[in-house]
Amino acid sequence: MSILATIKDHSGRIYRGIQLLLLISIGAAVLGAVDLSRDQPSSNAFAISILATSLALLALMYMRSSVVHRLRSAAAAEAEKHHFLTRDAMTGAMTRRYFLEALHDSLGSMRDRRDATLLLIDVDHFKQLNDTFGHQFGDLALAHLVKTAERIFAGGMVGRLGGDEFGVIVPHNDLAIINKKVRRLLDAMRAGKSHEGKTIPLSISVGLALAPAHASNTTELMLVADLALYESKAAGRGRVTVFDEEMLSDKRYRRLVERELRAAVYLGELELHYQPIVNPDSSTCGFEGLIRWRHPVRGLISPAEFIPIAERSTLIDMLGEWVFKRACADISHFPGRRISINVSGEQLKRDEIVTMCDRVLKETGRCAAQFVIEITETVATAATPEILRRLEALRGLGFHIALDDFGTGHCGFNYLKTLPIDSIKIDRSYIRSLAHDQVAQIFVSALAQIARIQDVTIVAEGVETQEEFALVKAAGCNRFQGYFFGRPAPRDKLGPLHAVHAEPLALSA
Repeated sequence: MSILATIKDHSGRIYRGIQLLLLISIGAAVLGAVDLSRDQPSSNAFAISILATSLALLALMYMRSSVVHRLRSAAAAEAEKHHFLTRDAMTGAMTRRYFLEALHDSLGSMRDRRDATLLLIDVDHFKQLNDTFGHQFGDLALAHLVKTAERIFAGGMVGRLGGDEFGVIVPHNDLAIINKKVRRLLDAMRAGKSHEGKTIPLSISVGLALAPAHASNTTELMLVADLALYESKAAGRGRVTVFDEEMLSDKRYRRLVERELRAAVYLGELELHYQPIVNPDSSTCGFEGLIRWRHPVRGLISPAEFIPIAERSTLIDMLGEWVFKRACADISHFPGRRISINVSGEQLKRDEIVTMCDRVLKETGRCAAQFVIEITETVATAATPEILRRLEALRGLGFHIALDDFGTGHCGFNYLKTLPIDSIKIDRSYIRSLAHDQVAQIFVSALAQIARIQDVTIVAEGVETQEEFALVKAAGCNRFQGYFFGRPAPRDKLGPLHAVHAEPLALSA
């Protein structure tokens, strides 16, 4: 029942009681007047009239007090409901919907444009903060950011747009003043937040756009501010970037792909397809897991289109974790075989790759020896001591390491002595020219001999014909992969040739 209905029902009963008392009072007064006209005693009638009138007045005062109390309760409940709908419970910032409405109002109408500035803020490496210090500290860090932003941008409005993404509306576009305040905010975050007796430094990236200079409506202003934020993160994070017209075109497309790809992880649009790796007798010894993106509008999108974009941000870490989790879920369907997964050079620049793999193995109960981590020759030639340390750590967990696309760059045979690898995958360009190119024949044969001495497995990639299969076997390769044995396909659509045998094959590199 609504508050108005409650008041009406409650007050209605009292009001009817007051009416009855007033009728009694009037009736008693009339009787008293009649008695007076007949010279009869009338004191009792007048006493009843006065009593009834007094009771009616008291009831009227009670009804007024009750209505006022209920209206105040209703106002308080409405204010609480409004706060719940417009304020984020954890941080106190505006909710996304209310913030966007406020932004729309701040920009004015077509006839009356107003100056305003939009800041989009992302907390850098927020997932690592949560993983390292716990979600409680992560929540405190977000609340600290909101409180600090509200203090520095007094008169502005702060909203929470997503998990660790916030917006600030400033009611003017004086860039010099705003830049000064943003630097204060960056410094305040670097000063850190206390946690268990320690001060944990925080970092934020900021994108800034002006209205109406850069955009005159809410959607466009959000887009250009988001592009500026993307530039801040791509340039190393912990900084502010003002939108520039040059950020449009290709960068807008990249940002669009990045946002759609991030959503694809949660919407189940990603797939892991498997291509068989076979022994010399054509029996399957393993599979390479290859990520695919089945876009609801554009169909199947090539990894060559979205992986380079993901590598420009930590989105590549999210994709890498998704691939590994998917492979861990599927490995039980391939007993006795290994699954090879590709790891980006960008992932190897951070220790998160080791901690993520270790965590996922524990969560899924899988063994690292069931998987091969593939790195490209380009990554190997540019490997820093830190990257080599992470590769050794992955091998220490039990993973096998494969050097992919060997022969495409400047990775000479000397690298094979120092790199922590268990297998080498020869680039398909050598396989295609093996029949008529003497250099390719010498290269593959020499590599096979060195690998035999180093106890390293050689995988020939891109085998597409029976002739190429015979040639690479004769050259000394001992594992083979290519369309001749099977195209990449989802797990449940692998051909009968690669169905799991009753007796699993022994694991091999």
